[in-house]
Amino acid sequence: MEQQCNRPQNRLLSRRAERGQSLVFIALVLAFLTPFVFTVIEFSERQLEVAHMEDALQQATRSAVQLFDYECLARNSQRIDEERAVQTAKRAFVNNIGTVLGLAEDSETLAQRVTWRVLPQGGSCRFSNEQTITFDQPAVCAEVRPTMTGFGLLGYVPYQPLITAAATLDRLDR
Repeated sequence: MEQQCNRPQNRLLSRRAERGQSLVFIALVLAFLTPFVFTVIEFSERQLEVAHMEDALQQATRSAVQLFDYECLARNSQRIDEERAVQTAKRAFVNNIGTVLGLAEDSETLAQRVTWRVLPQGGSCRFSNEQTITFDQPAVCAEVRPTMTGFGLLGYVPYQPLITAAATLDRLDR
């Protein structure tokens, strides 16, 4: 009879040990899962910042190209004002990067570091990553390496992605 009374107590003790083991397991999983989740968040934020920067530079080159007079260019009667195109591109770029998160430098300073190329007769843009784009009509190309900080959850160092953009006139089909 005594043996039968001891058995339920042993089952009760083993259940309590299992509960304690699950808490240890959860603590271990959280210890490894939390840094992984933060790394994914940081990586995603950096990708988003680069995408915003690429979009800002692309829209700035597009704004500069829109200054070209299509009809005069078709008649070969216009000389493109390169200085005006670059100034317009810089203004548009400064306006566009105002909402970009993670920039480690002032927007005006960054706009001064952009390398702008106006190609009045078309030609080739060769970027510092060895990529080349060729145009048969007037175009504007730009590149910059902004210093960006990321989200800062894990204390990663600032990074400098190469951002390139190019825009040309749209073809007018008659």
